[in-house]
Amino acid sequence: MVRSRSAAAAVLAAAAALVAAGCTTSSEPSAGGGSGPFRYAVTSDANTFDPALGTAATDYSLARMQFGTLVYRDADQSVVPGLAEKWTAAPDSATFTLRGGLTCSDGKPLTAGDVAASLRRWADPKTGAAGTGLAFGPGAKVTVASDDAARTVTVKLSRPWSDLVPAMAMTNAGIVCPPGLKDPKALGQEPVPGAGTGPYTLSDAQRGRQYTFKLRDGYNAFPAYRKAKVPAGDRPATVRLSVVSNESTAANQLSTGELDYAAFTGPDAARFAGGGYHLHVQPLLRMFVVFNERKGHPGADPKFRKAVAQALDPAAFNKVYGGKGEVMKSWSDSTSQCANTDGSIVTKTDSSAAKKALNGVSLKLNGTNSVAGGSGNTYVQEALRALGAKVELRNVDNATWASDVLANKGDWDVTVMAHLNFSGTLTAGAILLTGPNPPEGRNFGGIGNAGFDAGFAKAMATTDQAGKCAAWGAAQKALLERDDVVPLSTVPVAFVLGKSADAVVSGGAVDPTSFRVQG
Repeated sequence: MVRSRSAAAAVLAAAAALVAAGCTTSSEPSAGGGSGPFRYAVTSDANTFDPALGTAATDYSLARMQFGTLVYRDADQSVVPGLAEKWTAAPDSATFTLRGGLTCSDGKPLTAGDVAASLRRWADPKTGAAGTGLAFGPGAKVTVASDDAARTVTVKLSRPWSDLVPAMAMTNAGIVCPPGLKDPKALGQEPVPGAGTGPYTLSDAQRGRQYTFKLRDGYNAFPAYRKAKVPAGDRPATVRLSVVSNESTAANQLSTGELDYAAFTGPDAARFAGGGYHLHVQPLLRMFVVFNERKGHPGADPKFRKAVAQALDPAAFNKVYGGKGEVMKSWSDSTSQCANTDGSIVTKTDSSAAKKALNGVSLKLNGTNSVAGGSGNTYVQEALRALGAKVELRNVDNATWASDVLANKGDWDVTVMAHLNFSGTLTAGAILLTGPNPPEGRNFGGIGNAGFDAGFAKAMATTDQAGKCAAWGAAQKALLERDDVVPLSTVPVAFVLGKSADAVVSGGAVDPTSFRVQG
């Protein structure tokens, strides 16, 4: 989740984001040794073909294939080359040197000026793009300069934001060539010839059914992974995305060889443990409790927040979703650089202590039902009820939850946050826990924690990794000691590829440009 305007759409992707479960009615043979299209299923139709405006799973998949980014994220969340071969960074700026020989999808050269124009358009508030708060910092003024001869692009910010370079790996940061920038409306509605900078071009789009991509000859800007193990085999010349939402159907298609890739949040993944399938499991959602700390709500009382934290058992919450997730010690998990791993600063479960503070207290619990029907919300309700609290559960769809909670338009006291972290950084969650209240800002819980704010600001003001982690450590300690958030667990997703296929899975997402098929 990246900004208040797009928060509802981002959470709406929670159960489907990066979960490619689907089927195809094609009778063509499974991709292998180039014999046919690589079949890749998505859960929904595309909302847009414009990478800057993408907010849902299929949007991200289409953007990743068609539009390259300056950098990519490796298996350890470090930054690796993409369209840029190298870069230098300061807390308030970064300069990227492009690879030589880059081209747009129509074969015309991709210049530094073209890249700068694309980034300016993404950063421009008038575009209404997603991800800009994470990339540049909330409300920052952004200037972009270029030097075609030196192949450099320099991004400068009005105030420090040290996550600038890693944020350039977000799919929303996909670089669009001049034909797409000339007609942004057309870019959002249909493929624009010559607009792409990625390895594949969209050759056929049938909304509601399927999308077919062709590999570009001579493309030279694939992610330069260092830690991720790139599988052996050939890149498929054709990739076909089919639209379907039923995981059981996807599992059937995958098991019969009619599908090359699918992903699962449910029990169907167990069918592919062993048997020659390639299975990768990574966290999809980070789940944690946040309080409405405004005056008149029980969350304004530190004793109430402490009691709720004592009442909840993160390990039991994890079991609600199958027990395969990671019990967290912060608002993100261990895959995020600088995430807290010190369990001593996290409030321990203590039912006896919690009962003293919760008995007879009335509260309103709000949560999204997009994740397993909201079963995690029900767990929280029952855990608090068991200790004497009177809990009214509002288990609603994403749009309603986002309006009630993230925009703070509803009457709520406690919420279970289902957080997607596409940037792989602590910043993605932190920007929702500080600053002005909605609608001016994103601090939906009305949290006022000076120690957290100071640590966050210090982390954003340095590019030194050790210093950054030290600052994040102080920020997390300040938040956890006040119980402004209660960490629970991750909800994982299983990415399954067929017996003759594999791919790189990093940061909770499959890289569709890394698909490989073996003959």
